[in-house]
Amino acid sequence: MTPPPEPHEVRHPAIRRIAPWLLPALLACSGDIGGGDNPAGGPDDAPGAGDSDGPGGDDGAGPGSTTPGDGDTGDDPATADNPHGEDLGDLPDGVPLGTRLTRLTHAQYDNTVRDLLGLDADKSAAFLGDPTFAGYDNNAEALAVTGRLGRDYRRAAEELAVAVLADSGAYERVVPCQSADTACARQFIEEFGARAFRRPLSDDQVDLYLTLHARGAELVGSGDAFRDGVQLTLEGMLQSPNFLYRVELSREENDEGLIPLDGYELASRLSYMLWNSMPDDALFAAAADGELDDTAGIAGQATRLLDDDRARGVVADFHHQWLDLDHFRDLTKSETLYPEFQSDLSDALQEETRRFIEHVVFELEGGLTPLLREPSTFVNQDLAPLYGLDGSAYGPDFVRVDLDEQTRGGVLTQIGFLASHAYTTNTSPIHRGVFVLRQILCYPLPDPPGDVDLTLPPIEGAIRTTRQQVEVHTSPDSCQGCHGIINPVGYAFEQFDSIGRHRTEENGEPLDTSGAVRLDGADTSYQDSTEMLDAIAASEDARDCYARNWLRYAYGRDDREADTSTLSEITGALADPDYSVKSMLAALTQSRSFRFRAPNTVYQP
Repeated sequence: MTPPPEPHEVRHPAIRRIAPWLLPALLACSGDIGGGDNPAGGPDDAPGAGDSDGPGGDDGAGPGSTTPGDGDTGDDPATADNPHGEDLGDLPDGVPLGTRLTRLTHAQYDNTVRDLLGLDADKSAAFLGDPTFAGYDNNAEALAVTGRLGRDYRRAAEELAVAVLADSGAYERVVPCQSADTACARQFIEEFGARAFRRPLSDDQVDLYLTLHARGAELVGSGDAFRDGVQLTLEGMLQSPNFLYRVELSREENDEGLIPLDGYELASRLSYMLWNSMPDDALFAAAADGELDDTAGIAGQATRLLDDDRARGVVADFHHQWLDLDHFRDLTKSETLYPEFQSDLSDALQEETRRFIEHVVFELEGGLTPLLREPSTFVNQDLAPLYGLDGSAYGPDFVRVDLDEQTRGGVLTQIGFLASHAYTTNTSPIHRGVFVLRQILCYPLPDPPGDVDLTLPPIEGAIRTTRQQVEVHTSPDSCQGCHGIINPVGYAFEQFDSIGRHRTEENGEPLDTSGAVRLDGADTSYQDSTEMLDAIAASEDARDCYARNWLRYAYGRDDREADTSTLSEITGALADPDYSVKSMLAALTQSRSFRFRAPNTVYQP
């Protein structure tokens, strides 16, 4: 290997970072997935970042590339007929095309750093946010590595390496020996590297990282050669594509023409799906012992992971995105009409819904029906009055309270949803209806025309209620194609005002909350939101939509035709009131598309 150029100074005066092209060169020489691009996210003019004169070559890539290579184009889908490796459809046996390299989301990055190093560093707070695609921020198709993110990764790796050296507990966690010799360096590289890369290192990789470790005294120069080597090695491993991506290297096809994932790949799929973090020691041991070679072993580990508190974070994150809890933020209501609604309730509203979901999923062991209909919630002294409760009877801490099941039940009758889908002074049947149709029923509503007039007629004369306003506003035939479906769903919630309080009249007029919603191919009538939500919770449409959204989130991709059988099984099982969200997640680990990949799987889009 050509020796690297002289290193140059970076942020921390006492630290010299790895030459920009050194790591990709190391990875390429080891037969690893890296190659041409610069996984350290170095300067654009750095050798090895795709330059023909760089030692990294040009047949592979690290973060920053759109087509990471592995030194072998045998199953790369890019061909003369398909030069960009487009998705060509699903395989006949039901395993969809996907990517072999999925970048960790920022949440997964932080969780992995925590579990790997024992540091709560929260480095991703300085990264640009992960983009949302197909509804979620963990979709592999959107998780590219830009030049800025590459530099962020490099900076974070440097800072984390320094933090480990400065923290005796973290250092002892990372370096399992004390002899400060080559044997200890090898043990550190093998053991830490296997955890960081989520699979054992090859002999070539170990040797190359030993070479890197040996350069610590030269490139860091603190006077402690062994610790300098540890620092340099940590910087390198934390910038490696093997750390930043979930990498699936298996390529041997079975008799069906599918590629079974090995134990370590399945362990990573399990842990990142159910914990949003790396495997623990027990899961690594299961992978090494072959326990994940069959569905029973996978199911056993899935059950164990779901019983761990880390699964609560995944369930919370899914529902946060599915229910768009960020929409609860920065709510403004008329102080004249609603003096009891405080402007700083956003965090409390999110916390209420988060606690409710956790209660349903983990305490009640429930599924979709209680999420939509369970007549209880969590309140503190600020939220209690909005539910007609005596605020003086509550303190700052949240407590569970039972609600009148004839008026409330489930996430869609909580203050957060109702207030965030309403205007400052009035309700908004349209916004409430659109949300239910799109998010709860997966109804394919188009966006409104760009030139649509959003101004409702004033409440005066014959127009006395919000429902009458909306009916007049959307009465043209050109509007009815969509609003004939949207409006009735929104009207069901008119028994709740702009801040989500229950009411029985508006402007002295009795409320009309009746309507009909199309469920399972038939129109279903109701008198109010309670009857409507009962019907929705019992419908196959809602069960299918919930299962479809979980599949998109759990697998980190949009659903495909190949997922039909998996979705049908879960949708059918959700009809059983005893079928829980935890059972559904365990079932998602049993599908063929979870356990296998297609031989012509596309790389990072």
